[in-house]
Amino acid sequence: MIFRPPTEGDFCALAAMRRDVSMQAMLMAIPEATDDDAVRQWIDRRTREPGGLFRVIADGDANDAVGFIQVSQVNRRNRNGYGAVAVSARARRPGVGQIAMRELMRAACCDLGLRKLLAEIRIDNFAAIQMNLMAGYRIVGTLAAHFIDAAGGAHDVLLLERRLDPDEFQAAKS
Repeated sequence: MIFRPPTEGDFCALAAMRRDVSMQAMLMAIPEATDDDAVRQWIDRRTREPGGLFRVIADGDANDAVGFIQVSQVNRRNRNGYGAVAVSARARRPGVGQIAMRELMRAACCDLGLRKLLAEIRIDNFAAIQMNLMAGYRIVGTLAAHFIDAAGGAHDVLLLERRLDPDEFQAAKS
């Protein structure tokens, strides 16, 4: 797998993910619009967020976009931000999420200089909770009725954190 900035060639794959209503609901996003212009604006916002990071997850052989990692809401003073991994349904297979999560943590620590990542995950998103726990995140609390979906349903959300140690990621590069 390759992690790189998005290119124009990634638009169709990223647009499909942005337009996937069930995926967006699990990511706790409700896009107001998903036409081509709105998707381009979303990609632009993600790539230009001050202090943040947005990288496409690309298949190592074909270099096709299969998902993305992002760090948003970065607090430079406290050196923390919110991390997320999204993988398209067609690319979900064992190990993809863990590799992407590892790169997310490495980039947050080594490229952005963060010392902690946070994550908010719907309590019914079992796969994401398991992936984060396997990556060393810990649950710090539950935010009751924190996310209201497009149909008006309220969902509890887990708040997780993962401290980042540069030595952990430097050793992996050696």
